[in-house]
Amino acid sequence: MGRKAVDSAIKRSIIVLRDSGMSQHEISRKLKIFRHCVQQTIRKFNELHTLAIKSGAGHHSKLTDRQKRAVKLQQVRDDTLSLTDLVRFRNDLKRFERSQQRVHRGGGVGIWSYLTCHGLGPLVFYDGSLNSDKYIDILDKHLPTAFEKCLPHSSHEILLQQDNARPHVSIKTRKYFKKKHLHPITWPANSADLNLIENIWSMIDDKLLKFNINNTEQLKNAMQMA
Repeated sequence: MGRKAVDSAIKRSIIVLRDSGMSQHEISRKLKIFRHCVQQTIRKFNELHTLAIKSGAGHHSKLTDRQKRAVKLQQVRDDTLSLTDLVRFRNDLKRFERSQQRVHRGGGVGIWSYLTCHGLGPLVFYDGSLNSDKYIDILDKHLPTAFEKCLPHSSHEILLQQDNARPHVSIKTRKYFKKKHLHPITWPANSADLNLIENIWSMIDDKLLKFNINNTEQLKNAMQMA
């Protein structure tokens, strides 16, 4: 019995990932297929002059270098994204011009910081998705420093603002706030535009597209420089 042909959807996924700058080894691991299948698919597409072709011949990829970096950046940030997610992200070109979500569903790297009248606080990285335990640990380590910076310069009560993300409003987190005598401002439902730090993340996202990022360490370094 001969080998089973590579499904056309898998072939399209191979080309999408190749266009984003992923190596054949990375594609093979991402799709959980043999590397020779990746090599064969790319070779045939090159010969037919359809996608992922050599420079100067046939039909070129419609992705700009900036868009390729955006697809790769999205995959590095969250390694649980499915092929459908990546293809949808690639096809939704408007996404390349606006900020990306930083609350992930599993793998990848997350980032947390705070914003005061004195500017942005330190960038705090965490693995996987943010839960109540991680959030409380971050607050315990970094809120005291934030308050110390504000208190000498403030004649008014310091207000703590956060959105309604699940780790922010969980029972465990609310108990932590009560224990620490902290009273976050009530956050209106469906009011993401009120979250000022999202403007900072949007600017950082835009700067990140100037970097060629292939792994989480490069992502962290690029965010520090951005």
